[in-house]
Amino acid sequence: MRVSRFIPALTAALLSCVVLATSANAEPLARQPDRTTAEVPSNVRQFMDAYRDWGRNAQDVGAYLNLFVQDGTARLWDSGLETPRDWAGIKSQIEGVLRLVPDYVFVPETVTSDPDGRVVFIEALNTGTIKGKPVSFKTMHRLVLGDPAAGKDSARVQDGRRFWDQVNMFRPVEDPANPLRNLFEGITSSSTDPAPGIPLPPRVRQLAWNREAAGILVAGVDGTATLQGPGLTAPISGRRAMTDYLDRLFGAVRDVQLEPRATVSAGGTEYREWVGTAVALGGADPRTISFSLVERTVKTATGTAWSLHFDTLDLIASVQTVKELRARIFG
Repeated sequence: MRVSRFIPALTAALLSCVVLATSANAEPLARQPDRTTAEVPSNVRQFMDAYRDWGRNAQDVGAYLNLFVQDGTARLWDSGLETPRDWAGIKSQIEGVLRLVPDYVFVPETVTSDPDGRVVFIEALNTGTIKGKPVSFKTMHRLVLGDPAAGKDSARVQDGRRFWDQVNMFRPVEDPANPLRNLFEGITSSSTDPAPGIPLPPRVRQLAWNREAAGILVAGVDGTATLQGPGLTAPISGRRAMTDYLDRLFGAVRDVQLEPRATVSAGGTEYREWVGTAVALGGADPRTISFSLVERTVKTATGTAWSLHFDTLDLIASVQTVKELRARIFG
């Protein structure tokens, strides 16, 4: 039985026990106190100017490559990849995207960085046409910019990781007789409540993800919070609805093993990066996959806006189906 289905008293008790057991060796993940947008470091502003310029003319491969450190050491991780792309892979990847989506447009929408301008989280809107069908989807990017102390350009990317749901790209070529299902179909908002969230230390939050404890994760946000994630056309509210969403996710995987990576906070917004593995159950075809996600929380006057960014392709499709879909797009 999942922890999310325990009665509230048991959930609270488990939280108390875990906090006591882990507080001694838990390390804070956040890299900064809250800041205002005006305090964004100058190197980040310089990078974002170049990023936006490229996004408006995304067919310029040279301008894209110019976003990365120029000594050949840049790396880029992506959904569905076990290892990062090197410099040659970064070039071939964008060339492949432009062959697939010749009218590709990239628009950065939110930007949050740490105080020294090294780590940046960016949410972006991607639009274009695939096989004659329009597509529009969000991507989350965690970027580590160059370290001047190591002779790297601080306005270019040294290491990047992109989080997005690949299902959005493959829908235009799905088999009508066997369409890609929405893992979260039918989940709608439930009643809200005024109860505040229970603060979850980083180690507790990690244990909640790895123990697939939806109830504990939901207890960490206020009762008026909203949740946005893959498969949802609009944010949902209510603890029951949010718990249902996470239970659907955890029902499609097992043996989740996530480790914390970068966490950045600014002006009431926090990003948390989790990287690891899970056993995906898509297509009744269990296999270990690279599984990573980003949580974004924004404190608002009406409650927390919580969003998740992860890939569902392997969670709903078999290895054979994924292979066929890739062949239809990439040949």
